[in-house]
Amino acid sequence: MRRAILWGMDARDLADVAIDEDPRAPCLWIPSELWPEFLAAIHQRPNLIGAVIYRNKTVREGRPDTDTTTVRP
Repeated sequence: MRRAILWGMDARDLADVAIDEDPRAPCLWIPSELWPEFLAAIHQRPNLIGAVIYRNKTVREGRPDTDTTTVRP
């Protein structure tokens, strides 16, 4: 997925692709370096446990230098 950034995809686009690729996954992890950009793109702030709901998925901040994934890092 990291190569997608070079093709003009932003954090929200990457999240959309990950959700579309694995629609049954309950959670999504966004790399920490893309987390602020993702939150700004969806106009939300994390709740008390640090997650947001986007497209009926629980989205959390993942480790740095990881891919946007539906598999727990």
